[in-house]
Amino acid sequence: MSTPNKSFETRPSEAVEPSMTEAPGAGAASTAVAGSNFSADDSPLNEFGERRFVNKLSWFGPLNLVTVLAFTIPTAATASLFSFMYTVVLSEAKANSAIGITNIFGAFSGAVFAVLIGYLSDRTRTRLGRRNPWIIFGTILATIGLFGLALANYSMIWMVVIFFCIFQAGLNTFYAAYTALLPDRVHSALLGRASAYSGFGSLAGTALGSILTQVLVGLFGAANLKAGFFTLPWLMIVIAIVIVIVLPGADMHTKHGTPTTEQHAEGVKSPFRIPKDRDFWLAYFGRFAIVLGVMLILQTATQIMRYHLGLSVKDAASVGAVAGLLMAAAGAISSLFAGFISDKIGKRKPLIAFTVAFFIIGAALLAFSSSVIVYYVYTICAALSYGSFQAIDQALMVEVLPDKEHVAQDMGMLGTTNTLTGVIAGGMGALVIGVFGYEMLFVIAGILALIGILIFIPIKRVK
Repeated sequence: MSTPNKSFETRPSEAVEPSMTEAPGAGAASTAVAGSNFSADDSPLNEFGERRFVNKLSWFGPLNLVTVLAFTIPTAATASLFSFMYTVVLSEAKANSAIGITNIFGAFSGAVFAVLIGYLSDRTRTRLGRRNPWIIFGTILATIGLFGLALANYSMIWMVVIFFCIFQAGLNTFYAAYTALLPDRVHSALLGRASAYSGFGSLAGTALGSILTQVLVGLFGAANLKAGFFTLPWLMIVIAIVIVIVLPGADMHTKHGTPTTEQHAEGVKSPFRIPKDRDFWLAYFGRFAIVLGVMLILQTATQIMRYHLGLSVKDAASVGAVAGLLMAAAGAISSLFAGFISDKIGKRKPLIAFTVAFFIIGAALLAFSSSVIVYYVYTICAALSYGSFQAIDQALMVEVLPDKEHVAQDMGMLGTTNTLTGVIAGGMGALVIGVFGYEMLFVIAGILALIGILIFIPIKRVK
């Protein structure tokens, strides 16, 4: 491994209190990916005096899974609920346009907040630390958005768009702060496993969101489905409180929690900057292409089930629930194994190429059939692919960070590959369906995923 940047060095270990240390012996058990800028330093505290997980993930792995799960379930259910509401009150053509418009504006709002809050989070100095104030604020904002969606008139598209933008802004505020905890707190040798928990949580949350949607359809009926939004934010609120309690940030107003006055001033006043690192941008655009391919199908799932497969709202919700269970099972296997294997072999790129190929196969199958069975087969392929991809990809994203002074900002910028692809996929999906049909949508999705694989290959800092 090449020598890490000085900005990634932590405080000397003599400042560590004995109660905060990890069990000895595993510090050098696994070697970080060669060339990564992410520090393999074994200090149990980072430069702000916050606890790091050096030798094992301990309880942080399960907490990471539950946290992602708690925020993905309402995200997945929200996308389904407002889409179904549009198909109930609008014609097919208007519903298709409304879904696309809502997704575009919501994703753009999320992208702006991901970068903005990432920048502010790196420079936040409070008694709660850098990340926790934004974790709390983002959860509150997302809750307001969900309550607004429960009260909106779905014949007035602009009203739905406003509240969905508020929800996305809050969601991405939370994630901008939360995802920075990975480089803040986790040793490089554990990144794949930590990311695996996130990947499984994301897939399981999407699956449970589909199941929850079916439950809400049965509970409230198609006409009153928007009332289901009132049920969604509570798990998010509980988990956000738990995170702040069990992962306290260092008090930036104390001498122990602040590196030096000079470093404090430099961090707060450091201007926003666009990374100029080659590997960072290769990772960004490779991830962008792959996620865009996935989003093209994911964001049009309601239209695919309602119009391509020819299902009613009730049947579409049932099919979505079954697909969700298949996604959870396949995603659990792939994400947990992929994260563990990538840490052990110290390689990310070959595994990404291998796993994304499953998505390409699934998209090709959909292009040749409108059968529900084939849709289930696609779901399994996509879950095996995306579960593995997320487990490996998040670790790779951390390893290409240019420096630690801009961790949340750069992670937020990388996170815009999720939100900006939503901007493009929402409009692009509706356009492709309207002009060329669903078959071409699946072909384009597979081609984009293949392009993403090719872009990842030249990255030098990650094997």
